[in-house]
Amino acid sequence: MQAGNVKILFVDDDPVTCKVMSRQCDKVGYDCRVFQSALECLDIFASSGADIVVTDLRMPEMNGFDLLTELRAIDPEIPVMVMTGHSSVENAVEAMKRGAADFIKKPFDFDEFKLILERTIEAQRLKKENKLLKKRLRRSGNRFGMIGDSPAMRSLFTKIEKVSEVSCNVIITGDSGTGKELVAHALHEYSPRKDSPLVVIDCGALTETLLESELFGHEKGSFTGATHRKQGLMEQASGGTLFFDEICNISDAMQMKLMRAIEDQRVTRVGGTRSTPIDLRIVTATNRDLEALVEEGRFRHDFYHRLNVVNIRVPSLDERREDIPSLVEFFVDDFATRYNRNVQGFDTPSMKRLCDAPWQGNIRELRNNIERSVILAEGPVLKWAEDAVEDKDKAVFNEGFFDGSSFVTLEELEQAYISHVLSHAAGKKTHAAQILGIDKTTLWRKLKKNNADT
Repeated sequence: MQAGNVKILFVDDDPVTCKVMSRQCDKVGYDCRVFQSALECLDIFASSGADIVVTDLRMPEMNGFDLLTELRAIDPEIPVMVMTGHSSVENAVEAMKRGAADFIKKPFDFDEFKLILERTIEAQRLKKENKLLKKRLRRSGNRFGMIGDSPAMRSLFTKIEKVSEVSCNVIITGDSGTGKELVAHALHEYSPRKDSPLVVIDCGALTETLLESELFGHEKGSFTGATHRKQGLMEQASGGTLFFDEICNISDAMQMKLMRAIEDQRVTRVGGTRSTPIDLRIVTATNRDLEALVEEGRFRHDFYHRLNVVNIRVPSLDERREDIPSLVEFFVDDFATRYNRNVQGFDTPSMKRLCDAPWQGNIRELRNNIERSVILAEGPVLKWAEDAVEDKDKAVFNEGFFDGSSFVTLEELEQAYISHVLSHAAGKKTHAAQILGIDKTTLWRKLKKNNADT
């Protein structure tokens, strides 16, 4: 791996150490981002990843051991090097038990550090290549990164194959949890635009003002907080594909602005006067009936027809039940590896129940159930009874708080529910944060506040 391709996240609460590391990495061409806060590093890693993380051991807010645990919960394969000026055998053993790639005593010579770093990165590269080869062999019977051999999936694969060859705009429809984003990725990765960016934006996650700034960019001073010029996502995706998830959530005014930009293939930054040419393929997705929204006047008909050159519908799990055993096998293997669980699969009665269950949340719901089963496994053979875990947990929680005899504050309720979800997730903060619908850093801060209050 070339030096310039190595992305390092370096964490140390000492600003001088961070400055020295940044300067030394610049000299050899490493892409090194330094942080004095473990929580900030965790946020960046969760959103953009890294090749390696180097962290100090003793820090406020979150120490190096806890950061190591949280990083590996996000990506079990990420190599993490722990460094400390308080070296001890106990610390070294604890670091290795938690999965650290190496343990370094401070202060260290940068040339020696560089050798350790290069050795770790090379070992990680070989490990990834080996794992990728195994995955390709295992998935050789599937296409576009999707699992299924049912008539419905074969029809979907054929349509993706035809549409990916051209650069027309596409609307992907289907129920929630069916894998619409996987289709968007396939359309891009198997298209002539595959070497350019695929930029994904969740239209339901941003306010209209923020969405406009994110899409079109802004000039310095165009609004309060605009301290520098920012290139928008439409410019960043130029030459590639821009994927709008849940497009139905944007306002009429934003639809007009987007339609004009798509038609003209030009964007003007917020606060700017000059337009910039772009070359974009637009792929959108929704689990709602856009035609019905158009008829109701809740979605612009001209914008809809601009987007809807081709419509690709992703089948629900109910339409492809013969694919469930293959999906279950894949998820079991994936989660067993991720959580280091020695499991082989479900017994026959459980597999039949899995195949017969309604799965209104489609593949996402199936995946979550398999993940929970692997985490809570009591032996190599998994068992599953529909709704058994969820109903039991809900009953326990409701019993204590909604019996009508007493009431609690919202803060107390939040604390109790977080504890309940953490218990359900076997203490895995990343999984608990997913259930709660918040990011890992937010969960960490809430836990820290709760501990301080008790």
